[in-house]
Amino acid sequence: MISNRILQKLQQKLSPQQIQLMKLLQVPTFALEQRIKDEIEKNPTLEEDESSEKTENEDNQENAQDEDAGADNDVFGDMEMFPNDDDIITFKNNDNYEKLDRNQIFVSETTFHEDLISQLQLKPISEKQMLIGLELIGNIDDSGYLSRSIPSIVDDFLFRQNLEVEINEIEEVLSVIQSFDPVGIGARDLQECLIIQLNKKKQTKPILLAKRIVKRYFEYFKKKQYNIIIQRIECSEEDLQDAIEEIVKLNPKPGNSLFSDGNESISIIPDFMVFHQNGKIDFQVNSYSKRKLKTSKYYEGLLEKVSESKIPSDKETASFLRERLESASIFIDALNRRKDTLYLIMKAIITYQHEYFIEGDIQKLKPMRLVDIADKVDMDISTISRVVSNKYAQTHFGIFKLKDFFSNFMINDIGEQISTDKIKNELVRIIDSEDKLSPYTDDQLVDLLKLKGYSIARRTVSKYRETLNIPVSRLRKSVY
Repeated sequence: MISNRILQKLQQKLSPQQIQLMKLLQVPTFALEQRIKDEIEKNPTLEEDESSEKTENEDNQENAQDEDAGADNDVFGDMEMFPNDDDIITFKNNDNYEKLDRNQIFVSETTFHEDLISQLQLKPISEKQMLIGLELIGNIDDSGYLSRSIPSIVDDFLFRQNLEVEINEIEEVLSVIQSFDPVGIGARDLQECLIIQLNKKKQTKPILLAKRIVKRYFEYFKKKQYNIIIQRIECSEEDLQDAIEEIVKLNPKPGNSLFSDGNESISIIPDFMVFHQNGKIDFQVNSYSKRKLKTSKYYEGLLEKVSESKIPSDKETASFLRERLESASIFIDALNRRKDTLYLIMKAIITYQHEYFIEGDIQKLKPMRLVDIADKVDMDISTISRVVSNKYAQTHFGIFKLKDFFSNFMINDIGEQISTDKIKNELVRIIDSEDKLSPYTDDQLVDLLKLKGYSIARRTVSKYRETLNIPVSRLRKSVY
């Protein structure tokens, strides 16, 4: 039965401006340039404002001419005006120049597999061996291991390429690949990977003992059952320790020493630059993208013309242009609001963690949650989450993710809020100072942390230890 009813409903809807802003807030600085480029290609009514660039260039030229006028008597002027190599890769902080963090990821010119193929092409091998080599390289994973068994590769050649190859032919080519850089590449398991690397080293007494351990007593070595190894090999603890030190120096994932994701890698560009000068903390939002955008005057004029027309096709054109111009304006406005929002949130973070940014000591890091910053800047917690995601800050003590400045807390015995990061840092200190012959168990770690005023459960200690990639006590045990 059909009936009419009046309903009252309360709904929240995001405007197009808010949706665009939310999307841009999630974009880190290094990806912003590409995002702008994509938008310009997609929207013909959006273009770069070249007039602002010309104005800047004219100002720069005038300044340069003024400087040159005072240097007529000296062709080269003051040589200090030319930057040296160190100046190019450094930034000023605390009135001193410090080199940028070396942990940045730089662009890789070739992919991991392309590098292996180029090494293969330099070898004097037959056409069939080249095909086998290319197939083997294609089956090497990002860690550098052969991910497919040799019998399976034999079957692949037979069914996909109708080519009969023998197992010994594949093994022969595989041995060639295993001689490539990085050392240890193409191994079928960790044991073989370590043996390849040991074979490349100078065959000293510790290396020979290390090879013997890896070849014959690898299972005991993995479980750190050193007493059994000493009994079987009949060597001293000092000799065993020397051999173990050689094994520990080896790379268990040789493929990771090159960029192996198959894509061009990009450098980590900080979204914020934090400066510590004269006991004060200042910062700026990194304006990595130099593009100034505007709506196209041509399409604005065209819209005025077709809007007055009564031709149906012109009405469709007018509707399209109006929609595109509105979208362009929304994008430009969202870019400006993005910078303002980032500034407000970073300012709140620095104010909250002022002592930490002064000294860079993790002990000064206060418990801080997303909701704490949301309350300070009067924004929704989801906005804070978007800003914090995939963003980095350059400080005088390193480059950090914005998420690193946030942490939960617990209440200690005297009612104070203690950051979980502070507890983790204390846990690391305790484990670093332990006796490696008899490492602390998780129960002992609980007791030691309790003496420091941190009363936490054993399962919490285990969780913190796992997040810090610290193994259990048995695997932390040393020979002597």
